Amino acid sequence: MHRVTTRLATAPPDRPKGRVDRIESCVLTVRDQAWAYADRNAAEIDAYWTQRASGQSGLFNGTVYMLADQSLDAGAFIGSMKPIAFKSFYYWRAQGFPDADLFDAFGSALIRSVEGHVLLGRQREGLLNAGLSYLPGGFIDPRDVDAGGAIDIAASALREALEETGLDASDLVRVPGFLLTRCAQQISFGVEFRSPLGSAALAEKMRHFLRRDTDAELSDIDIVRCTADLTALAMPLYADVLLRWLFAEAGA
Repeated sequence: MHRVTTRLATAPPDRPKGRVDRIESCVLTVRDQAWAYADRNAAEIDAYWTQRASGQSGLFNGTVYMLADQSLDAGAFIGSMKPIAFKSFYYWRAQGFPDADLFDAFGSALIRSVEGHVLLGRQREGLLNAGLSYLPGGFIDPRDVDAGGAIDIAASALREALEETGLDASDLVRVPGFLLTRCAQQISFGVEFRSPLGSAALAEKMRHFLRRDTDAELSDIDIVRCTADLTALAMPLYADVLLRWLFAEAGA
């Protein structure tokens, strides 16, 4: 389970809010190459990490993957990702994404009840985005990369959903395709899952898991039934953009 979910709640004022596309396939592979920005700023990155990590128990400097190249053609997304140290990502994020050639890309589990409501998790206190409600998900890390360098983003999103909510694979049925949400330097590969349970029963099942797990990443579950419900939630930008698009598409 990832203990750091570094999604931004607002967009830089000079950049567009974002867009959503339904796509059929997503092919991601790892390309091992240096990141010039991290090399140029190595001293500053180390100093910033030393300063910040001492006060954030949830920070861990492992390997994460960021999107370096991408193409989208006829519903097929193809991208290559490079491994970097989390501390380099953390500094890049804090500086306002100065290297625009790299993207924070991640899988997001869109969990929907039998009525079509969306279930969000609210991050607990003490973590980087405490209080924000978001789609279960996390960084692409070495667990998501197979021996040939391929990344199964749908499997990554499902794993994160199960780890964060306590649901099991029998609770969720995957909807084919992906919901690609692009917001400035962030790209969410949304994977939609449907549950046979109603939203109230589904939320209670997830909350039961949270009450039993003293180390849970989430503090509560939020049910979003329509666009109006979003106004009461503090959310990362990509989640807000995606859900507003989703409910507009459904005419809700």
